Amino acid sequence: VKINGKCGLIDKTGEVVIDFKYDETFEFSEGLANFRIGDEKTGKWGYIDKTGKVMIEAQFDKAFTFSDGLACIRVGDYKNGKYGYIDKTGKIAINPIYTAAYFFFDGLACVSTSPPALNGGLKDSKWQYIDKAGKLVIARGSDYFADFYKGLASVSYGGVATYIDKTGKVVWTASAN
Repeated sequence: VKINGKCGLIDKTGEVVIDFKYDETFEFSEGLANFRIGDEKTGKWGYIDKTGKVMIEAQFDKAFTFSDGLACIRVGDYKNGKYGYIDKTGKIAINPIYTAAYFFFDGLACVSTSPPALNGGLKDSKWQYIDKAGKLVIARGSDYFADFYKGLASVSYGGVATYIDKTGKVVWTASAN
């Protein structure tokens, strides 16, 4: 909830549980909520617990919610920054080497090392999958990112909609049906 330009958190009854002192906050995930102090360009992100105690100091240029025990973070600005992952203590679990990265689901995360487009976008990126140790497990690059859900991810190879399993094996292709 935002009041007078500052974010705080309320419970289901509307009671304030986290004071209105952050410039941006997101929902709790795995017991922590990410927050930003400062503006979008120069502010820093960290994490609080459900009591409002800062568990991970504001130090990242961008920080996302936790999923599968890790949170995606960015070091550097939107156009040139690199993405990696931290654990719940704030320790870097996977070094920030990716031009784009998404949440872990089913033990895998979709990442890209493709250079960003001139406008900073990801139009021509190729997406691959890493495990929670940072090991590349699916090297074939998809045309767009997709999370795994119940062991499958909906990807695109050469513009063809395809489902792959967690080993990267194609289990269904639109052109085959």
